[in-house]
Amino acid sequence: MSSTADPKRPNNIVPYHNPKKELDEIDPDFFGIFSLLLSTVGLIMKIKWASWISLVFAIISLTNEKATDQDPNSGRTSSITSILFATSGIFVNYIYLFVGIHNPSTTTTNTKS
Repeated sequence: MSSTADPKRPNNIVPYHNPKKELDEIDPDFFGIFSLLLSTVGLIMKIKWASWISLVFAIISLTNEKATDQDPNSGRTSSITSILFATSGIFVNYIYLFVGIHNPSTTTTNTKS
């Protein structure tokens, strides 16, 4: 057994600092959350621009997702879910054009005087 001193070097210890994230390194889940929120607004309140912006955020979330962020068992579930939810919001907002139903936001009441 050797009687040497402790091999640790206290003068070489560097304290840990959180790395600063650049704007390009924003978490893709951030865009996915905004996509789900805006598509919910588009579905419930029938706001078309919210549905379109949610689709853009969903595509950004899908393209920015890293391979390390993916769960090997589930794949790209959150990004695919936000894309499907955004497209369903667009579908609901434009279905009246194809089915022949009158748009409820543009109906007017005719009153005879």
